[in-house]
Amino acid sequence: MVDFKQDQGDDAYKLTRKRMVEQQLKPRGINDPLVLAAMETVPRHQFVPERWQGMAYADSPLPIEQG
Repeated sequence: MVDFKQDQGDDAYKLTRKRMVEQQLKPRGINDPLVLAAMETVPRHQFVPERWQGMAYADSPLPIEQG
């Protein structure tokens, strides 16, 4: 199992994830503490190509780059 909390390069996005939870998820009625904790912990930017990492927490779709 990967411990995302230990990722040293992840600190720059910590506040961004917290804002995503507070400004996007909670206002939509998502209130399960486990879901909110996961969304605040998982480093979404690590799952997208480098050029899209700045948009990983935005409330918009990202291209899948499969043509």
